[in-house]
Amino acid sequence: MKEHLRYLTERDRKILEFIALYRIGTVDLLATAYFQGTSHENVTRVLRRLEGRGLIRKVDAALTYSYFVLAPRGYVALGLEARTPRPLTEQTLPVLLAVAQYCVKNNLCRMTSREFTTTFPELCRPGMNSSNYVVISDGGKSKLQILVVDRGGAAHRIKSRVGRIIGQRKGIPDFASLMMAGRFRITVLTGTEEQQAKIERRVSRAKFSPVEVTSYVIPELAELLMLRKK
Repeated sequence: MKEHLRYLTERDRKILEFIALYRIGTVDLLATAYFQGTSHENVTRVLRRLEGRGLIRKVDAALTYSYFVLAPRGYVALGLEARTPRPLTEQTLPVLLAVAQYCVKNNLCRMTSREFTTTFPELCRPGMNSSNYVVISDGGKSKLQILVVDRGGAAHRIKSRVGRIIGQRKGIPDFASLMMAGRFRITVLTGTEEQQAKIERRVSRAKFSPVEVTSYVIPELAELLMLRKK
């Protein structure tokens, strides 16, 4: 077996799987997910070791912000075909970070597009976004939740996005049934409580029932958006 595939600990594999799933890993994210009770220095040391073995690659997005992506060898270590992931952009980076933060903080697992279309083919339509879904338990009832990331735009744009998400799906019979049963939720991830309040005011004026629309603050998202503006 090639050297870079040997001696992977269980935690090493979980780190690689996490970065493969969310397309991004940061010291803070991985510390919360897999290093409870240890220092960030220890997390950094483990990541440097994996980077040194060519399994992950560090990307410096700003002077004070960096993240890790999977390297081709990392995919091979997971039994996947070697490939180089697409570079993250100013548009995709905040989305991926916010979704990963939300899932880690709430002990949830994002479904990939392939997982969603395989598990719920009756809820799919060609050309319709099938990523950023999670399955949650609410009051003993399972619900399908889609995550929408606010990248700091005007609150009325989020209201329009929510309306489009519902409009695209209500024409699918099984999706319409899910909505009528109160088992579909849209959660908007935003960076500050101030922006959250603006979004909630806008959304409350719309008639989205029976679809539940909630919001959740991701402070790390605000920090990243501020860095982008500098």
